[in-house]
Amino acid sequence: MKKHLFIAAFTIAVFTYAQAPYNVSLMNLSSHTAVKDSIGDNGFKFEALTTGINSKYSDYGSGLFMDKFISFSSRKIGAIAKKDPVTGEPYTKLYCSDIKENWDLSRPLLFSRVLNKNENLGTVTFTQDGNTMFFTKNVEGNTQMYQLYKAVMNPEKIGEWINIEPLPVNSTSYSIENPHLNKSGDMLYFSSNMPGSQGYDIYKMAVNEDGTYGEALPIEGLINTEMDEKYPHLSVDEKFLFFSSTGHDNLGGYDVFKSRRTKKGYVTILNLGNTINTERDEIAFVPATERIGYITSNKSGGEGSYDIYRITEYVLSQSVAGKALDFETGLPLANVSVKLYDTDGTEVGNAITNEKGEYIFPISSFEYYTLVSDKEGFFKGSTIFNTDNVTPLYDADVTLKARPAEIVITEEKSYIKIDNIQFDYDSAKIKDVSTITLNTVVETLNNNPEINIALNAHTDFRGNDNYNYRLSNRRAASAMEYLISKGISKDRLQSEGFGEKRPLIDCNPCTEAQHEANRRIEFIILESTN
Repeated sequence: MKKHLFIAAFTIAVFTYAQAPYNVSLMNLSSHTAVKDSIGDNGFKFEALTTGINSKYSDYGSGLFMDKFISFSSRKIGAIAKKDPVTGEPYTKLYCSDIKENWDLSRPLLFSRVLNKNENLGTVTFTQDGNTMFFTKNVEGNTQMYQLYKAVMNPEKIGEWINIEPLPVNSTSYSIENPHLNKSGDMLYFSSNMPGSQGYDIYKMAVNEDGTYGEALPIEGLINTEMDEKYPHLSVDEKFLFFSSTGHDNLGGYDVFKSRRTKKGYVTILNLGNTINTERDEIAFVPATERIGYITSNKSGGEGSYDIYRITEYVLSQSVAGKALDFETGLPLANVSVKLYDTDGTEVGNAITNEKGEYIFPISSFEYYTLVSDKEGFFKGSTIFNTDNVTPLYDADVTLKARPAEIVITEEKSYIKIDNIQFDYDSAKIKDVSTITLNTVVETLNNNPEINIALNAHTDFRGNDNYNYRLSNRRAASAMEYLISKGISKDRLQSEGFGEKRPLIDCNPCTEAQHEANRRIEFIILESTN
């Protein structure tokens, strides 16, 4: 499939995903879900496989810590395990697993005996150096309401977490859950049903270097709905936010979505489709690479109430290709700089068009791109387009309009400054692309009727002197005939050939580029009739 693009403004498609609460087994999902009968795969192709760590209890994915996968689970430890009086299952505790070469997970081990007590622990997130963590723990006396805590690694005892303290955003009147920290460690995302929320919404809060925190603010854009949005998690490149939601268009329960970050916030939401989402709950999407990640679901066929799955996305290879064209003639332009910018305005591609005016870039799905073309003697051109995830090749031509020729006046001479008029070797035939340049001379002469010009033609050093002299005269006459064909009076024009006697570059031997520079026509202003 190939899409043809024109200069226009488009909207980008983005994706997000959500998560279920820890006590999802208690929820009446049908009353909290905006269900759509059919969504299809939405262009996404996922394969979901079990990870080898699931139990007959509830297992939830949380995130990555160094080379480990962190989960929380109500699996039973020992013969006697204290149970959550509400769910009837053992309290959820934090576990860690090694990530195998095939991305399966090793048998989970308790993450921390200091943290794992008789209370429900949930999602955890870490700074990039692994020395600080933020985690979820239930409010004392209420196992279904949560707060966020911070802990730091004991520098004298690796693996021991100390200085555990609650975050100031906590309250006993509402729940704060699902922390996720960006790579730079200065922004913490979480979900909450705090006052002002519509159900559970996703918030963000600045984490300052001095240990203080900014105000908790709803995430910008259209992610939050009157339903529940949970489990925020940034993509590996941090361009997208994944989350789970019972709102938006979904298949039932919590579906995983993703959304592209823009300057206006997260404005377009995309369901990841039915190869990953079901009519049950899909929550806690954890990307490990651009194509591989983990998800938690209570879909049928699992080992316990909730299970962790390893997912692989089959990504379509996509490209954008096209030509740089002259606006007036439609002729292809060589040596045009074409740059590709993404949604954030970041340059992600840079190419120079070939002799046929062609360029090509690899691109990503669900991006909003701008192509900017630039060439000396032309105004910049731009083309805007957006991508889906099912089109392998986009055809996007860029057009440039020639700038008016410049009149240059020096002590020695006055002339019309233009790009070189190109001829093939040993030929007086003007190349098609040079008609673009000659058209700017026509425009200049029409705008300045008092100007008369001499067309002085020159050759390179190849060939004998007499032959080059005759060739240069034919070339000067050829250019003059073109101007006359465009309505310029013959009385305003003179043509003369100088052969190889007046080189622009005196070289021996000469490169092909030097030969081409010497092979030229100059447009000298003769006189003013005013």
